[in-house]
Amino acid sequence: MVRVKRPSKFLFFCGGAQEIHNNAKAANLRDYLLRVRPIKTKYPIVLAEKATQLYRETEYEDLITFEEDIARIASVVLVIAESPGSLAELGAFASNDIIRPALRVVIPSHHADAESFVALGPIRRIKNYKRENLGIYPWKQHATGGLNVSTAKPHYKEIVTFINGHLNRIPNSTPYSHLREARLFYVVYWVIHQSLAISPKILNDCVLSLLSEVTPSDIRKKIYCMEMAGWIKRVSYSDKDYFYSLYDEDPFEYSYKDGVVERSFVRRKLIAQAGIKKVESLPKRVVHEAAAARISAP
Repeated sequence: MVRVKRPSKFLFFCGGAQEIHNNAKAANLRDYLLRVRPIKTKYPIVLAEKATQLYRETEYEDLITFEEDIARIASVVLVIAESPGSLAELGAFASNDIIRPALRVVIPSHHADAESFVALGPIRRIKNYKRENLGIYPWKQHATGGLNVSTAKPHYKEIVTFINGHLNRIPNSTPYSHLREARLFYVVYWVIHQSLAISPKILNDCVLSLLSEVTPSDIRKKIYCMEMAGWIKRVSYSDKDYFYSLYDEDPFEYSYKDGVVERSFVRRKLIAQAGIKKVESLPKRVVHEAAAARISAP
């Protein structure tokens, strides 16, 4: 059975807006966890604000469809549900069958326990799906706005443990047959990874030869998400753009039938790169940048 591995786990972090001034008081719990007292985690954090900015440049029809694709590759989609905007976001995510499996929610007790639409709607749905995906803590906002830090401090360690615990429990790999709509991500990433660096046209040709049912637009959408996730990088040189992967490990974990002699993934990668060279000559600068990026990646 062929398995695929995420190039890296990452946390997609949603919720209230951050203050733009570093010395400002915490606007909300999310601001507190990101700016005032940053959570310690070994995993990259991708902010929802970055996705919203990037979405405007994509070919996605709407933001929810874009976030569905992000949820397909994110280890955890975390919502700190405390403001009207973040509660609306919670409602949309909790009712979405694609996002819900990755969704984890941190919410104040007064929202979770109230006889309200929030408690009886999205919170109840998450509890019914998997109670452990919901973290309830008794923090409060000031009546005039801003986080009441004294009510959040006692629960900081538990909240960080909740977040890291869920990230740690996400499996590093999954069977290829279980990927469903996420399959295209890993095929596109695999082609980029095997090539060291590759232009969009050659990338499209390679992917379409493997998955004839997809379109160039489908491929471009996945590329946007993987750039945002920090899995790949785009570099421009002369009259072309190129993509390269930022992690050295092959995303596929191969198994072999009895009798197969050639089992070297390094040799297979060199063969793939030699094949790419026949149709595309990579500039030395691009080759050096792509190779250096892999060496320095975590």
